[in-house]
Formats: sequence, structure tokens, C-alpha cells
Amino acid sequence: MAASEIRLRSVSACILSALVFGALLSGWDIAYATIIPLIGGLALWEFYGALENRGIRTFRRLGTACGAGFLLASWGILSGHVGGIGQPLFEWICMLVLLLGLLTRQVFDRTQATPVVTVAVTIFGALYVAWLFNFVTHLIYFPPAGDNGRFLACFLIVVTKMTDIGAYLVGRRFGRHKMMPILSPRKTWEGLVGGFVFAACSGYLLVVLFPEQLGLIRPRWILFIGIVIAAASVVGDLAESVVKRDAQVKDSGRLIPGIGGALDLIDSILFTAPILFLWLQIVHRAG
Repeated sequence: MAASEIRLRSVSACILSALVFGALLSGWDIAYATIIPLIGGLALWEFYGALENRGIRTFRRLGTACGAGFLLASWGILSGHVGGIGQPLFEWICMLVLLLGLLTRQVFDRTQATPVVTVAVTIFGALYVAWLFNFVTHLIYFPPAGDNGRFLACFLIVVTKMTDIGAYLVGRRFGRHKMMPILSPRKTWEGLVGGFVFAACSGYLLVVLFPEQLGLIRPRWILFIGIVIAAASVVGDLAESVVKRDAQVKDSGRLIPGIGGALDLIDSILFTAPILFLWLQIVHRAG
């Protein structure tokens, strides 16, 4: 990677970090209601665009609208601004509406040669991007955390991104053995170990610095959590690489200079957010 590209990526990362962490730590519900559906909607739009670049037809507008709408409505329910319906029932209703809506849309579209594929990949995109990204909102409004749920989201993002940074720095300096050269030529096993170390260290540091805000995460669990989140982060990144390789594109978009698109920004978080949420649920119920 050229020095100019590294500088550009660093500047973009600093600006993004200030915006995202500023929005999360502000505790302002409207910020969450804006940034999460916006990023999720853009990432979903890019995902469908990558498939269409490969010649796979999708219901791009309908799928993106449903995904962004799902993220916004889910925020309303989880934040308590919309009452009268539980989150599990809401998600079942959304899946039903999406499925029936796509099938109905397909009935009146006689121009497609592969209607089943079109419906299937549109549903897959909504699940892969919108449904998985919604676990960030679940963390922000995680009931046992109270008002400190936003710190859980910050913890998730920091540990996930430190995995990427550690893998890049260690892999660039010591990387010798390629991990999956077909999918990601730059990733090495040495970098993977570096990602694990950076994830565990950054997670431990956050818990030590913010013991009250991150009280649900015990210091003795950090090594395990760091390794699990780091592993999920790498898998999430490789999963997007599969999509990009099939679509024959380097980045999902050009929205963020030096980084790529919105999907490039959240690809790892799509895997780490549900993992952290599930782990917190299990630990909380176990007492």
C-alpha cells in the first residue's frame, strides 16, 4: 500500500471515528435513528450494485428501502419510541412483508429471466446487511446495560477495528504465510495473530478505563471475547471479499476516500455485532 493511500485512509478513519463515536457517546436517539439506517441502507445499496455488476438482477430499490426501513423501525421499537409490539414479532412481520412484497413484485415483472434468483439474492442481501447490522442497535439498547448500551457499541467497534489494524501492522511487518490468497492476497497468518493480540489488549484497556460503563464485561473474560470478536471480524471481512471477488470489484463503493464504500466499512461489524450480543445474552441469563 502506497504512503499516499495510507495517509488518505488514516484521515478518513479519523474523521469517521469522530463522527461515529461522537454520535454514539452523545446519547442522542435521533443520531442513532439517522446514522444506522443511513449506513445500513448505503451498504445494502452497494451490495445489490455489486451483484448487478456481475449480471445478477436484484430488486435493488425495493430491497434497500425495506432494509433501511427495517433498521429505522427497529430503532423505534428498541428505543421505546414505538410501543405495542415486541422486537421478535416485529422481525417476523418484516420478513413476511419482505418475502410477500418481493414475490408480488415478481408477479408483475415479466422481464426477468431468473425470477427465483432475483428474489433469493434480494432477500439474502436484506438478511446479510440489514438484519445483521441491526444488532448494533440491539447493543445500544441492551436492557441490562441501561444507558450504557452505547458504550457496548463503542467497545464492539473499537475491538473490531483494532483487529483490522493489528492484522495490517503485524502482517505488513512480519507476514510470511498467506492465509487465503485467493480471497485476500494481503492477509497472513502472522497478521491474524496480531489482530487477536490487538483485539484482546484494546478490549482489556477499555474495560479498565470504563469499568462502570462496561460493567457487563468482566476483565477476566477479555481474552476470550477478544479472540472471538477478532475471529468473527476476519470471517466477516473474508465474507465480503467473496462477494467482491465474484462481482469482480476491488471495493463495494467509493463513498469513503481510502476505505471504499459503506459495506467495506461495516463488513466485519456485520459478524461481530451479533456475536457480542449473543454472548452478552447468554452471560446475563446465566447470572
